[in-house]
Amino acid sequence: MRVTVRSIAFMLVVTMIGGVLLLSLSGLWKTTSSKTPVKFSTGEFAGLSNPADIRGSYSFADVEKNFSVTAETLANAFSFDTSSKPAGTYVAKDIEGAYGALVPEGGEVGTDSLKWFVSLYMGIPYEAEGDTLLPTSALDLLFREGKIDAAAREELASRSVEPPGEGMKSPVVITEHVESAEDGVIKGSTTYADVIAWGVSQQQIEEIIGMPLPGKTTNIRDHLQKNGLSFSTVKAQLQSLVDVSGQ
Repeated sequence: MRVTVRSIAFMLVVTMIGGVLLLSLSGLWKTTSSKTPVKFSTGEFAGLSNPADIRGSYSFADVEKNFSVTAETLANAFSFDTSSKPAGTYVAKDIEGAYGALVPEGGEVGTDSLKWFVSLYMGIPYEAEGDTLLPTSALDLLFREGKIDAAAREELASRSVEPPGEGMKSPVVITEHVESAEDGVIKGSTTYADVIAWGVSQQQIEEIIGMPLPGKTTNIRDHLQKNGLSFSTVKAQLQSLVDVSGQ
């Protein structure tokens, strides 16, 4: 029997469709993110979800599903208003939008703060970025619930920031935070596209991070942490190039 190009193409299409259907039935084919962080595979915490894998797109409900900390606890820790919006509907990236104007220069309250809080609450080791801060409301909650002692609370106080008003008595109401593409300061919400717009070439960025860019609109911090790289180290190198470009 003569095999034509058309019949080969048809067989390939059928094979591909069949493979997708088989993977779908087995639960291995996924077209959307499962919002499930990686788990520790060895050691004392084997089987537990790793707070370091919490992403900016995770809702507080996603975090509650994967860690032994409720969405309400997270909302209280970061002084979010739950009277008009359910605690579980807030997402990690809302944190930076809420605290951006309150954080002193050189500090940051954002997704990494959430990772740090969850690790402290769960008793799982996690090394936060050097510029990461926690709200004093988070420290108060950790202390009240016996997650940290007085000594740890005092030590962490040097890396904390006051939420609006008097802690949880004046909850934060989220407003949209848009980082200026002209401020030239690399933050947790900065993308590679921002840095390129500030005068740093894609080649320079790739030389610093040691890999091709995944996409210019990718969040720098999330990408680096996903690949095991230090955001604070890379940020310092990129910032120096941005500063030179702006002179």
